[in-house]
Amino acid sequence: MAYPVREQLDQRTWVQAGLGLLLGGLCLLLLPHSAQASSTNSRPDPLLQEALREGLEGRPQEAVGKAVEAASIEPRSRLAHWLRAQSVLALSGSAPRIGKLDQDILDEARARLYAPPEGWLPKNILKLSSDQRLSPHTILVDLSVSRIYIFKNAPSGPVLVEQFYTTLGLEGAPKRQEGDRKTPIGVYRILKEIDNPRPDGFLGHKAYTLDYPNPEDRKAGRTGSGIWIHGVPDDVHVRPPKASDGCLAISNDDMLRLRRFIQFGRTWIVIAPRVQWAAPDEWAQHAKPVLQRLVVAKDPVAAVFDVAPDRPLVSVHATRDRTVRQFWRQRDGQFQSVLRERL
Repeated sequence: MAYPVREQLDQRTWVQAGLGLLLGGLCLLLLPHSAQASSTNSRPDPLLQEALREGLEGRPQEAVGKAVEAASIEPRSRLAHWLRAQSVLALSGSAPRIGKLDQDILDEARARLYAPPEGWLPKNILKLSSDQRLSPHTILVDLSVSRIYIFKNAPSGPVLVEQFYTTLGLEGAPKRQEGDRKTPIGVYRILKEIDNPRPDGFLGHKAYTLDYPNPEDRKAGRTGSGIWIHGVPDDVHVRPPKASDGCLAISNDDMLRLRRFIQFGRTWIVIAPRVQWAAPDEWAQHAKPVLQRLVVAKDPVAAVFDVAPDRPLVSVHATRDRTVRQFWRQRDGQFQSVLRERL
């Protein structure tokens, strides 16, 4: 059985348990078998993950090969070149060389090590329907592992079809006020596309705007605007896990891949501090009582999202002439509507 292990390595642990393995290894870092990546000719991400795992499991020769392959696909990847250099040092019998300037690379490496257990479902998405007023795909962001997941809407449960590494706010999350450099958590729509969002190219070539703040944000007094998914400067592959002013930043190539899953005004994005994964049976048992208690909703329920324990449950209702986003608080075992927005 695969378990949803999260790698929480500080720099000392990374050097001792990680790069130590590159030098011959004192122990084996156990990782979920479901997290194994497969090679691709078009994306460096799976190869970077493979290079990390090969190195951590004491196979520097294989790590070199994967890192070189990743760098050939994406020459701007600092992580690919760093992994190649560290693995070559291991093969030569030299000690790893890690300085203060390597911290961003170590942070990216930690983020890339995680993958959800194969076949498991996110408890943050309790229902997705094939209603034609919804986009066929829903986006789920796990800020704790710098990951954007794309799920296909299906009656049997969300189906994971793609994922991307992402940067979030320099000060983490959740966003509370204008200028705090934090990423919001909540349920939002993706509204429109902006070409060349900043003249100097720092935000890449495209941006997709979110409708932050939503009604619940405004009621709670959260301020700010201009929360986007955007690209990166042309001279880098990706930015470190925490480096934006509150937006989600992904590689320029991934921006184009992400566009295939977006229908503006209809695609929902759930930004969660942490995604909770469950086996299909457990997921169904968790979702069923919640959905049963939402029968008080006026319109049929098309989707239900659970962002975090301290945030309202969010449901989306779609009829022929309207779409509604509704916020719920649980009181005395029942859900009570606290906000209702017609879109």
